[in-house]
Amino acid sequence: MSFGVVVAAVAALDPQPRRERWGSLSYCVLDAVWSVSTRYNEVVVPLVRRVAEANGDGHPLVDATTPLPGDRLPLPVLLARYPTVEALQVITNGQLTSTRGGIRKAEAVLRYARILVEHSVPDLAAVANMMADRVRWDTVERALADVPGDGQDGVRRGYLWMLSGCDDLIKPDRMVLRWLARHGCSVAAMEARDILARVAQELTVRLHRQVTPRMVDYAIWKAERAGASGASSRPTIVFDVTGVPPIKNEALSLFAANHGQRERVERLLTAAVAAARRVGWTSVSEDVELDVTVRSSTPRPPGDATNFLGGIADVLQGRKGAHRIDLSHLGGLAGFALFDDDSQIREVAYRVVMDSVPSYTVQVTLQ
Repeated sequence: MSFGVVVAAVAALDPQPRRERWGSLSYCVLDAVWSVSTRYNEVVVPLVRRVAEANGDGHPLVDATTPLPGDRLPLPVLLARYPTVEALQVITNGQLTSTRGGIRKAEAVLRYARILVEHSVPDLAAVANMMADRVRWDTVERALADVPGDGQDGVRRGYLWMLSGCDDLIKPDRMVLRWLARHGCSVAAMEARDILARVAQELTVRLHRQVTPRMVDYAIWKAERAGASGASSRPTIVFDVTGVPPIKNEALSLFAANHGQRERVERLLTAAVAAARRVGWTSVSEDVELDVTVRSSTPRPPGDATNFLGGIADVLQGRKGAHRIDLSHLGGLAGFALFDDDSQIREVAYRVVMDSVPSYTVQVTLQ
């Protein structure tokens, strides 16, 4: 195994700190139990949201960069509202922890909840207190390990603590292990944890910013998930941008120095330039696919899909000179482009997801 190859590959993925987290230990338990061998965005996230909404919480994700608010659905409340496996299964599903001698995942959730409550860990705040006491934490770990579906090397428990706020404990699942194997590192989950921890330490030094094992794990998982859908087999560039996308809805060029969205344009170009340098992307003349995810604190962001997509495509294309306006205020950003002309965009995907902090993700893939 070449450790340097793995480090370089992870650096190219640009691991970032989490922006959001579940606002309740109940949601973390549901996520940890159901995410094993289940499609995450298609099954797990909607399931957790259903439980949250059924209990009056329409915004189960909270800003991970701010102090933790009060737990939205403490475990004792979850147990009172769903006292039986059948009651919880009505709002979740009937999946098993394993096809061989497994139990219902609903039962595993309730057993997890009872164990945690019995050990005085009813909410997220109590998790932090428990982790500060290694002996107490080990006791809870042993009890949780007896619940069927623990996974190799206690992967489910490690994932629960990661969801609950511990960025040093990670869950290298099959996607992460597959990515590592492709980069010359065929290992089991326990060894993978150690490798990702070492990668995080190395990148903290190289990138001059804090990189945690959780950031590394998630960056790899996201990249491998994109590969499972076929995207990573073709040249792809992906990057996040803070704030709201530029909107194309008026005659005045977005590149005008006096345009009200000048700051949005410059943020998008700056993020794109940084990503292009990381992955070695240069402007292409072939057809491309554009994928945009807008994160908004409200169900409807301050702009529609057409105007957002038009603004992003306009900024990222290489026809800025055609506007016949002074671009000197853009400095080195003026000549940058991901593709020559927005007419190259042959396929578009757009979605809006709820988040407490407005931002968006752009992915351009060569067809």
